[in-house]
Amino acid sequence: MENKKVYGYVRVSTDTQSEKGYGLDTQRQAIEKYCMDNSLELLETFEDKGISGTEAIENDGDELISKRKGLLQLLSVLNGTNTIVVLNTSRLWRSDIAKVLIRREIERKHGEVISIEQPRYSIYKKDPSEVLINGMFELLDEYERISIALKLAKGRTTKANKGDKPAGVTPYGYKYSENKKSVVVDEGEAATVKRMYSLSQTGKTLQQIVDMLNSEGIVTRQGNAWTKGTVHGMLRNDFYTGVLSHQQTSIKGNHEAIISKVQFGKVQKQLERRHK
Repeated sequence: MENKKVYGYVRVSTDTQSEKGYGLDTQRQAIEKYCMDNSLELLETFEDKGISGTEAIENDGDELISKRKGLLQLLSVLNGTNTIVVLNTSRLWRSDIAKVLIRREIERKHGEVISIEQPRYSIYKKDPSEVLINGMFELLDEYERISIALKLAKGRTTKANKGDKPAGVTPYGYKYSENKKSVVVDEGEAATVKRMYSLSQTGKTLQQIVDMLNSEGIVTRQGNAWTKGTVHGMLRNDFYTGVLSHQQTSIKGNHEAIISKVQFGKVQKQLERRHK
């Protein structure tokens, strides 16, 4: 049976290096012994040193997480192997804020912390004293999500108001330009679109159009056979006439029209007639 893979983490601060014998070498040896005794495969041990307790207090108790390069590297490699072995959880954090920040990041990776001196410890056992701080960070996370969504929505609206497709996959018959800034005609797909409209205008049913395309080996962009629903959606899409729809508003697009508005109107009448 393959041993479980883990990472180690050791840390000392300049004014606590000898505290309880918690020097880097002592911590490292304890982790290596623990892994050997418990059939754990220690992949790598990350370390941080030189951050003083006084300096941490002067920085609102965040223990200067942003300057703990070893910790940041450790958190960045958590992907599949997500278990961290430490001598004591105090090596990971001391302040409540640091604890919540680091635990939240480990939890996001579905990780776990093994503390040699605290055998029953688990990051998933919630501490009542952390409820307020956790709530605060959850609100900040939600605020960040909303802010990003608003920025994206604003960007899409601004782009659409200028006549450019704001985001998403281009309709069949079009593609993005090489610089991804504009929508251009895909000549091969556009020929199929034009044929669909011509067939519909002359009275062909959706099923007849589908059968003709499939019998000729013409496939969708994804390589699938055509269906009535797909063809119907394309015949109803006024993007082909050079119109851009955004938030239920029609705008003159900057993209080239494949179908004339006259032909589009005639096809709509055919579809409505058959629907009735």
